[in-house]
Amino acid sequence: MEQIFEIGDVVKSVSGHDKNRLFLVVSIDKSGKIGIIDGRYREKANPKIKNPKHLIKIAHSNELLDKFNSKIVTNAEIYKAIKVYQDKE
Repeated sequence: MEQIFEIGDVVKSVSGHDKNRLFLVVSIDKSGKIGIIDGRYREKANPKIKNPKHLIKIAHSNELLDKFNSKIVTNAEIYKAIKVYQDKE
């Protein structure tokens, strides 16, 4: 069953060198590829493009989405906010 992703979702990578790391979905292109950031290794200026079948949806975070949409948010703030979800796992 294919998952449906939205901008603002917190996702976990299930394959690749970034396996088991959490990310924030920041873009979805027309072909279905997903742009993800974590605020540390993948910053908001350079999102990683990933195939959705390599991701699992953990949660949807309006707080993270609002932070990302505000132009003054730093990568460190994004990283700290995602880390909260890592601690819950």
